Amino acid sequence: LRYPDWMKQLMREGGGAKASFKALPPSALPRVVKPGQRLGRVHARLADHLGVPRTCVVCAGTTDSIAAFFAATAGHPTVGTAVTSLGSTLALKVLSRVRVDDEQRGLYSHRLGRQLWLVGGASNGGPAVLREHFSDERISELSRDIDPDEDCDLGYVMLRKGQLGERLPTPDPAASQRLTPRPRSDARFLHGMLDALARMEAQAYTALVDAGADSPRLVLSCGGGASNPTLSRMRTRLLGVEARCADWTQASTGVALLAACEGRVPVITRSSAHQPLNAQRAGSEREPSA
Repeated sequence: LRYPDWMKQLMREGGGAKASFKALPPSALPRVVKPGQRLGRVHARLADHLGVPRTCVVCAGTTDSIAAFFAATAGHPTVGTAVTSLGSTLALKVLSRVRVDDEQRGLYSHRLGRQLWLVGGASNGGPAVLREHFSDERISELSRDIDPDEDCDLGYVMLRKGQLGERLPTPDPAASQRLTPRPRSDARFLHGMLDALARMEAQAYTALVDAGADSPRLVLSCGGGASNPTLSRMRTRLLGVEARCADWTQASTGVALLAACEGRVPVITRSSAHQPLNAQRAGSEREPSA
């Protein structure tokens, strides 16, 4: 494990005369370790001060989004398991045997273990658009009048008002919000927006698969939008695989699971319980490595 060359070069060059940091040798950086790796015990004096046992061990952490992935998968991810965050924006990750990086779409990969990759990306749009028009209570009320098995593709673009540009599923620097035509019925209008969110997610995962990532076999969900059962059923229909709320979603839970296994995350490379997204591609899928 090492720092990337560009970071070491930046350290050597510094940020210039007006920058907030000066040139430093790469040796000034802390040692690179694996997430979850034990770093040592808390100093006895500090442990007493904090009121924790002197046997308390400090482990390396990870980013909040990766920790949330571990929480959602209960620390036992399976190749093809995906996690969608339906917060203000739509963000997604899938555990893959193939690394995927696409600067134009904002796709990136974090290594997991020796041979696997956590491939992720995010849209600039997402559920925040719903609150520009309805309260949470009104959304819940109107959702009960929506048939999730009915298509309602009104061609909406779910970017926030005044926002310009999209990355995923389709890069478009000129993209902007489009919520017309506006049906007279509030329920129909909401149906069109939920349909657009579900299609955005399905197209985003298709973009990951087209770039080489493994097909999602199960999509776990977190964030405020994940609690809407009508949207969940629409997503399941358009994704072609089950989309359901994760039992655990807190990043703190995920990093605790990571520390408990000291970074040796048990990964299942094959699952017969779920069919992959776009199952018609199954015949061309790569076999898992041993």
